[in-house]
Amino acid sequence: MLEEALDLLIASEPFDRLLASPARPIAARAEAGHDYVVAAVARALDSPVLAVAPGPHEAETLARGVEAFLGPAAVAFLPAWESLPYEGISPSPEIAARRALAAGRARDATGPFVLVAPVLAAMHGVAPTLGQAEPLHVARGTVVPPDELAQRLVELGYVRSDLVERRGEFAIRGGILDVFPGTGRRPVRAEFLGDEIESLREFSASTQLSTDPVPAVEIGPVRELLATPEVRERAAEVAPRYQGRFRDGLARIADGLAFEGMEGLARRLWAAGRRCTCPSCPRASIWESPDGGPPRGTRRSWRAGWQTWPGGASGRC
Repeated sequence: MLEEALDLLIASEPFDRLLASPARPIAARAEAGHDYVVAAVARALDSPVLAVAPGPHEAETLARGVEAFLGPAAVAFLPAWESLPYEGISPSPEIAARRALAAGRARDATGPFVLVAPVLAAMHGVAPTLGQAEPLHVARGTVVPPDELAQRLVELGYVRSDLVERRGEFAIRGGILDVFPGTGRRPVRAEFLGDEIESLREFSASTQLSTDPVPAVEIGPVRELLATPEVRERAAEVAPRYQGRFRDGLARIADGLAFEGMEGLARRLWAAGRRCTCPSCPRASIWESPDGGPPRGTRRSWRAGWQTWPGGASGRC
C-alpha cells in the first residue's frame, strides 16, 4: 500500500519536473510529509539519497518515517559529533560506532537507500576510510584464540581495562573476555574452552552479573579514524609537510598510536580532498528546512565540508 502511494507521487507531473531539473543540487520545499518525499526520490532514482534535517531529533524522526516506506534495511542515520572538529575531542565510542555503521551501510547500498543526517553531520568533512572497517562477528562455537580476538578489538579502537563499564572497553580474565560493543545495548561476556567460545552472554555493567544468552554479536569499530597500515603510511608521508602539533599528531598516527582528538587530523591526512569511488554515492540531496535549502550560514560550509566525504552529495564521482 505504501509503495503504491510512492508510485503515485513519482508519476505526478510536479515530481517529474523536479527530477528533470538540470539544477544541482536539487532544492525542494515540502510543507509536510518530508519522509514521503524523501522515500519517493530514492525510489524514483533507484539509488542512494542524502537527506539533511535541521537537528538530531528531526533527523531521527525523518529516518523513522522513511523506514515506514522503504524498510529499515534501506535507511541509515548518521549522527553528528558531540563536539566541534577543532576542539581536539574524539567522538564518543557510541557516536563513532553509529557513524561507522551508517557509512558502511551507505557504501554497500544498492537501489533505493536514504542516508539521513542532521546539518552538522552533513557539514562535517570526514575521513574517506569511514565505514571501511569490517566488524567482528562472534558467535557461540567460534574458534579464535583469546589473544587474537583482543588484538582485533584493539585494531577497532577498543581500550583494554580491568572492568568493562562503558562502550568501547574490553577486558580479559583467564578464559573470559568481556566487551561492550559501540552499538550494543549491553556488554557481552565470552567464555572460552581452549580457543572455542563455549558461552556467549550479555551482562550488567553495574553488577557485572551475566544475564541472557545471545547467539551472536557484531562488534564494530569505536573510533572514527583507525590507524590501519594504509592510514599509518599516509600519515608518515604527509607529516613532514607540517610543523608543531600537526606534525607531532601525524607522527603518532604513523606509529600506530590512538589518542584523544586524533580524528581532527583527518583533514591533514587528506588535505587535497578525495572524491568518492564508491558506486553508492548519493545522486541527490534533500534539505528538510523552512526554505527548502541549507540553513542560513551553512551553505558555504556545506560545499566545503563534503569535499572529503566518502559519498559526497554532489554526485560527481
